[in-house]
Amino acid sequence: MADYLPFAQVVTLPNPPPVVPACRDPFDAPFLQLAVTGKATLVTGDRDLLVLSGATKFPILAIEPFIEGFASL
Repeated sequence: MADYLPFAQVVTLPNPPPVVPACRDPFDAPFLQLAVTGKATLVTGDRDLLVLSGATKFPILAIEPFIEGFASL
């Protein structure tokens, strides 16, 4: 965890939170809202989130393509 922390940042959701596409799993909405607010790439293995790739203002990537992107650097 200590290796990860230098790359982390605190993101506070505004009130009201940003509007995001409807997700099949309503419990995933906070992850979408945080990605919008933090201007982040959402990396996930969650199929309910992956199906929204291309429907958001931010990238949603599966874990493997994300890792491959770093391996090619």
